[in-house]
This record gives sequence, C-alpha cells and structure tokens, in this order.
Amino acid sequence: MDPLSSRESDIQQLPSIARPLFRISKKARHVRNSRKACHLERLQHSTKVPGGSHPNPRSLTESAETSIFLSRFAAGSITTTNGDARFQYRDIQGTEFRLIRLLPESMSIIKCEVVPACLKSHPKYVAVSYAWGDIDDTVKIQVDGYPFTVTSSLHGVLNAIRKKDEAVLLWADALCINQNNKEEQSQQVQLMTSIYGQAESVVVWLGPEAENSRLAVELLQEVAKVAKQPEAMDNLIANSYWRDHFTALVNLFERDYWRRLWVVQEVLKAQSVRVYCGETSLPWKAYTDASEAFDCHLDQLERYFPSGFSVSQQQQYYTTVLTSLGPVSIHNLQIWKDAGTNSLLEVLRACRTKFASEPRDKVFGVLGILPEAVRHNFPTDYTASLKEVYINVVDFLLHTTRRLDVICEAIYFPIHISMANLPSWVPDWSHIPQTNALGLSYNFSASQDTCVKFKFPDPTRRSKLEISAINLGTVERRGIALGTLFGLDDSLMAFLHWHAILLEMQGSHDREYAIRTDKAFCRTLCLGQKTRWEAEEWVRVCYHVFSSLIRERLPYIQLDHELGLYADLDVGVLPDERRRVLHDNCASRMASRLFFVTDEGLIGMGTGFMDPGDIVCVPLGCSTPILLRPEANGEYRYVGDVYVDGYMHGKAVSALKHRIRTLEEYVIR
Repeated sequence: MDPLSSRESDIQQLPSIARPLFRISKKARHVRNSRKACHLERLQHSTKVPGGSHPNPRSLTESAETSIFLSRFAAGSITTTNGDARFQYRDIQGTEFRLIRLLPESMSIIKCEVVPACLKSHPKYVAVSYAWGDIDDTVKIQVDGYPFTVTSSLHGVLNAIRKKDEAVLLWADALCINQNNKEEQSQQVQLMTSIYGQAESVVVWLGPEAENSRLAVELLQEVAKVAKQPEAMDNLIANSYWRDHFTALVNLFERDYWRRLWVVQEVLKAQSVRVYCGETSLPWKAYTDASEAFDCHLDQLERYFPSGFSVSQQQQYYTTVLTSLGPVSIHNLQIWKDAGTNSLLEVLRACRTKFASEPRDKVFGVLGILPEAVRHNFPTDYTASLKEVYINVVDFLLHTTRRLDVICEAIYFPIHISMANLPSWVPDWSHIPQTNALGLSYNFSASQDTCVKFKFPDPTRRSKLEISAINLGTVERRGIALGTLFGLDDSLMAFLHWHAILLEMQGSHDREYAIRTDKAFCRTLCLGQKTRWEAEEWVRVCYHVFSSLIRERLPYIQLDHELGLYADLDVGVLPDERRRVLHDNCASRMASRLFFVTDEGLIGMGTGFMDPGDIVCVPLGCSTPILLRPEANGEYRYVGDVYVDGYMHGKAVSALKHRIRTLEEYVIR
C-alpha cells in the first residue's frame, strides 16, 4: 500500500508547514517515494547519536517523515532586514518542537540545521542538559548558514559532542525554543518532560576542564571499583594520595550545573544519562554510586575531612558536599515521581536552593517530576503573576493535604522582604533562605493527626488566611539571635546570653525547678533531638562543652559559679572532641534562631525574627507551633515556626481535648 495514502488521515497531526507536501498528485507520488528512499539512506548514514548507533531505518520511515520532508523549510526561516540576514524562528504549536542537526566537523565554527518535529513523529535524538552560565559570554555559531549567538557554555557542549564524520541530532533549549517569544516558551515548557523522556539519551555538560577536574574523574572511576568493598573504600579515603582528588571532586560537585533547577527533571526523566566534563565523560551511575558510597562511609570521611576544618570554596564542609550536594541532590528526588499530592511540598523544599532566573520557574521547573494529579493543577503560564502562582501552591496544599506545614516555609530571618508583595503566610520560593522549616526537618507532630481548619476571608483575592490554633501564650523574653554565618565564638556568646535569661527565669525557685529547667534548656539547644547521652548526662556534657570552650576562647568573660564547676567536670569528652560535640548537637540547630521564654514559663527556640508580644500557638494540621504578630486591626502577620519544649508531639492537642487550653481563630494577612 502507498505509504503516503496510509498517512492521509494523519496530515492534521503534522506541523502545518508540512501539509502542502501531502497535497500532491498521484502522478508525482512515485517520484516522491524514490526521493524519500534516497533521503532515508543518506540520513541513516549521516545522522547518529553519541554512542555511534545508526537510527533504525524502519523507525526513520515511520517516525521521521516530518524531519525528512521539512528540513529544507528551515532555510525558509530567514528574514532579511536592512540587508543583514538573520535567523528567524518559524511558529510552532501543539506538540511540535524543533531539533538541531549538529553537522560534522568541517571548520572550527559550529554549524547546525533546524529540523522540525513533533512528539508523535520524530527521529532519534539526544537532549542536552547544561547550565547557561554567563549570558554575556557568547560565541557565534551558524544555524542554517546564518549567524546565531549562543553562550560559551552551550558552545562547549556542542563542541564536546560534535563528530568528525557524522551529524548528531539533538535538542537544546537555547537553540530549539525562541527565547524572545513568551507564548512559545510557555507552550514548549509543557513539552519538556516529554522531550527529555523521549530522547534516546541525555547529555549532561558540567563545563570545561578546570580546578583539576581530571583528578575528580579519576577518583570517581576508582570509587566505582571499590564502592561495594567496605575495607577498600575506607583505605581509599584514608590514603593521602587521594587528598587532592577529593578536593577536585568537591569543586566539581559545587559547579553551577548542580544548582540549576531545570536539570532536575531533565535528568530524572531521561532514559539514560552520560556526564561530560571537558574531554572526559562517565555514565551518570558513576556519579550517584560515588555519592552513595561516601554516605555509607561518612564516619571515615569525617575522620580525614573533619567538619570545621575541611571547607570548600563555597564554605561548605567536604562531607556535606560529597554526601548531600552534586548528583545526589538530583538523584534523591526520584522517590517523589510516583508519590501523592504531598510530593509538591517535599520537592519544592528540596529544590529551594537551586537557581532559576525566572521566579515562576521555582514552581514550573519541578512539575515535570511530579505526579499528574499535581501537574494538571499548575498550567505553565508565564503571563500569570508571581503572586498568583505562589498563592496557588498554598491553596492547593491546604485543600489536598489538609496540612498547614506549607506556611512554615515562609522564612523571614535573616531579614527578607519579598518584592512580589506576598501575604506573610505565602512562602517566597524564589528566596533561598539559609535555614529550613522545623517540622519536616525533625519529624515533629505538634498537632498530631488533626486536619487544618482554614478559610479565605476574601476568596477572590486570597490575600488573607483564617486558621484555627491552640494558644500557648506570648513571648515575654528573648535572647540575642545567632546568624547563619557564625563562628564558634558567636555560638558561645549566644549561649551565655541565653543562659543568663534562664538564670533570671529560675530566680528564687527551688532546686528541683532549676534542675527541671536546666534539662529543658539543654533539650532546647538541640531542638529535642536525641544525643548519644541520656537526658541527665546530656546536661552535664552540654554545660561542660560550652563552659570549658568559653573559658578557653573567651578568658576575659567571668563564668558564674555553676558554669565554672561544669567547665572543670570530667564528662568523658576529650578536649579535641568538644567542637565536634557542639557542632553536631547544637550549633547547626541554633543557627538563625534565638532562645525565648513565654509569659507562662514555657521555653523554646525559634526564628530570630520574633519579638516580645508575639503569640505562640499550635495550629490544627501543623507539625510545629508558630508565631503570630498582632496588628492594630485585630489581624496578624506570620512570623515563623518555633520549638517549644514539651509541646512538639501533641501535648497542646491533648490539653485542648481536656479543656485545659482553647482553640482560637486568627486571620493572617
């Protein structure tokens, strides 16, 4: 049967510029079929994907008709203005997209051709995943014979995958999407999940060779050999020969690529991934296996690259970079691909430190890895205001999860003011805070399994949120706030001030009260998390570590009598271990927070943004207590989440059931 006849019914599925090709006379079909066969043969021999395999001829016949018949129309995408020829994109719609044929190496300049395609009919291709880099650092290439400007980063990856004797068919956003057409961007972004998912492979470009990246690749190859051998892996970490290699790998894991938001879906949707750095390349698995191996040998890493001493160029501990950043920051997100509606908040939190030049992309850029039940509620629309997009996130999570935890992601310390004029209860996802919300980080359950009780008093604008919460009193005293960029001496000074507030609180109370509040204070310093010591022993260890370090590092500060005794106490912690004990159990949890006491005598630790007079309450459906600041009109502003000792696992709900505490309504704006 004539293949063209069998496709008559599919004409409407092809790009509109293809349709005239099908309106040909029967007399011309024999000639056209002969030419198509020749074209197929030439394309089969001239077009490959990295790896060297030829596209399947039958697949080309059935799937590549669009590119075969339409590639010549790319040259028609040129307009002339004032005598200067320039490339101009032709309009695309529906499931249409563009591919680029990277021509064989014939000159130093890179030459490409545009190949129209659609999701239902396309040849095999590779998709490129890269960081744009400096948009002012550009290089000229040729597209359909005409000059086209690309960033040096894209130029680098095109050079890396270009072949000497054969063409490569690829997709790269900066080439294949008209970056000056917002409507097209919105339409193409919705296809990107499919574009990366249908690509035969994804090429990850980390950038050119730099900062001894060859040593990093050498270490990855060595780890791949011994990752499943615990003793051999420990020996590798201990071997001084690999010290420079580890530094190089930390630098590689801190490259811009890993901080780019869009690469998450680009990698996780891929059928296979290969990572290029300069002239070297390794499979994606080599990177993720190394991160997992480092995580399994964290204690050994800490021994030879101790926190506080081995610090990267970006002021991160080596152990953090090797086990939490780089490839694992993408790889670990795959667990949410098939999760429920809760996955939206988890993925937004995990990707919060990743960069996107368009603030709406902090939402749109993660949709590709989320379940369809989430995706269809967030159409990619760049004409929507940032405020609307971010309010929609809260609205969706309140209705689908019946939890209020999302508002705790609105973090205001260090001081941050959103340019989008968001309500105080709406997180600004474009803001990258230096701390995390408490609830999901520490598995608290202050409201147990209650559901949020809420409404929008102004449903059309959604500028206010009314919630029901259990009142725990107001903040009466607060200590100095510890910032996010702090040293050991800063945490020691904060401890001294906070302990002074505790002593004032203890006042003339009996010894039993002092012992009880000392335990609560030391629990608060570690946010109620377990240490390797029992509760009473932890008080001794905690006070000894802080007081002995204060005496050693701040000798002109006089310790009170009790702290002086603790400084001299033998608690089984060696002098060299004290900083590690303080860092692992307290310092990182004190960051960006302060100690406070309520008018009811409750103690806790929370956002450095709090003030005396702020209301402490446990909202229904929220994992932690929160702070609300009263305003003159009887409404409130959200301030932040807090740890309240004794109230992190349902005590407020129990008190409500026994009518010891009351449920109140608060309108937050």
